[in-house]
Amino acid sequence: MLNPDYLIIGGGSAGAVLAARLSENPATRVLLVEAGKDTAPGAVPADVDDLFPSSSLNPQYFWPGLKAQRRDGGPLHPFPQARIMGGGSSIMGMWALRGVPSDFEAWVKAGADGWGWNDLLPYYRKLENDLDRDRSQTTPAPYTIRRPPHQDWPPFAHAMERAAHARGLPAVADINENPGQGFFPMPISQSEATRSSSASAYLTAVVRRRPNLAIMTEALVTRIRFDGLRASGATVRRAGELTDIDAGEVILSAGAVHSPAMLLRAGIGPADELARFGITPLAVRAGVGRNLQNHPYLNFALTLPANARAPEHLRHFAVAGLRLSSGLANCPEADLLIFAIARVSGHGFGPALAMVGAGVYAPFSRGQVTLNSTDAGVEPHIALSLLSDPRDAPRMVQAARYAEDLMLDPQVAATFNDAFLLPPTLALNQFNRPGVAGKLAAKAFSVVLNAPPALSRGVLNRVLRPGRWIGNRDRRSALSDNEILEAAAPMGHVTSTCSIGRRDDPMAVVDTQCRVIGIQNLRVVDASVMPSVPSANTNLTTIMVAERAADLISAAR
Repeated sequence: MLNPDYLIIGGGSAGAVLAARLSENPATRVLLVEAGKDTAPGAVPADVDDLFPSSSLNPQYFWPGLKAQRRDGGPLHPFPQARIMGGGSSIMGMWALRGVPSDFEAWVKAGADGWGWNDLLPYYRKLENDLDRDRSQTTPAPYTIRRPPHQDWPPFAHAMERAAHARGLPAVADINENPGQGFFPMPISQSEATRSSSASAYLTAVVRRRPNLAIMTEALVTRIRFDGLRASGATVRRAGELTDIDAGEVILSAGAVHSPAMLLRAGIGPADELARFGITPLAVRAGVGRNLQNHPYLNFALTLPANARAPEHLRHFAVAGLRLSSGLANCPEADLLIFAIARVSGHGFGPALAMVGAGVYAPFSRGQVTLNSTDAGVEPHIALSLLSDPRDAPRMVQAARYAEDLMLDPQVAATFNDAFLLPPTLALNQFNRPGVAGKLAAKAFSVVLNAPPALSRGVLNRVLRPGRWIGNRDRRSALSDNEILEAAAPMGHVTSTCSIGRRDDPMAVVDTQCRVIGIQNLRVVDASVMPSVPSANTNLTTIMVAERAADLISAAR
């Protein structure tokens, strides 16, 4: 299909939704182009379907060589971003958290009229097939969500829940329907058998048989094509061949890193950056690539005795969470998140090691995405600028201190052998390696984690450097604030680089209809249009944004 009505660039959490919803109209021709591999029904890779997020360990599902600068002036680190059908929903940890009302009040204040909590709540409910919720009065929804049964939680998570209640935090059965402070079972994107992704939920076998929908995978869009100020299509490289595709409308759904990079290469962005690369401006929009946001977090590891582990056959990752408020001036409620993870690997040793994480979920720090080259094959520069806003570092320390205090509460500490601060790396990558080396490492971890606690503690204290042992039921080693801040790392929740805003706001990139300001027939629909990062993992909100945008686009025809 070389002349669709809608050309959707990117088949991730948003793009798959758009392709399914826009092709519901049989008179509308839709072409979805994805740079990564497909995950077609009946051919979904086993690691993508796995209830443990094994797919997050497969480098074939990510953009190769992508790196980010975590702190201003700091070195570059690998920064995984999905390149597979379903995007982040196919490789993430499967947390299915909504944002909270204050997130969307901030969006409206930033100029996203019509994107407030009351506007968007129906779209969350439209997508959620929540198995733990009474669905007798709701219409069928595509995206399955459930919670790990309480009886399947390992003892440390039960003890954390009791300790949180003792500190005055309430129990919340459904944190999505009752946002705010409290301890809750983690809603997760899966059925009892498989992961939920935007691809599996929306690009079903029935949807893929529609004659007006075409899907092109392992195809890289090298440029957006224009006729004056009107987007007219794109050039796609597939199997070494370039193809020009004409389209009635182009929709960028390439994510908060690659969508702004494509706009910049097309001449849409800050004047100084376009001039630096000799790019002829089409539309000067100072906000393209700016305002990047992400959640900073850190992890603690807990070694569990054999009688205090989750059953080996259960593959739950996150089991519970705790939202709380920092109480700092000018910070919203429920701005911090603590979470409990029941296992760190799909290998047999996985349940022997648990994690407790802490993060700032309403950060103020802003980074940026800028070009390294006009060549689409060269990845852009990502500067996350974590903790650069003076309000973020104190809250990072506060969240970590709360998690530390909770873990070392006597009733919680009684359920594990030792606690460790982990270094600022992706924790799953630290405990899981591919191939033969990974199998050997898994055997070594199994031996270490089943050894006497003193031996296990000594080995892990060396292996986990620059992390270290911090305590157990008998004693503790105090962490400094600097150690906490040095352990903070970025999540994969980048947003806001093509923000929705008012047309007269120079930092706004798209209007409230997701149309690129100053350009015709070009929209952006993905996490990049969020004016600020939601106080939640971003996948569910990205799908919600796509559901809302699909209605806006359909209504405009």
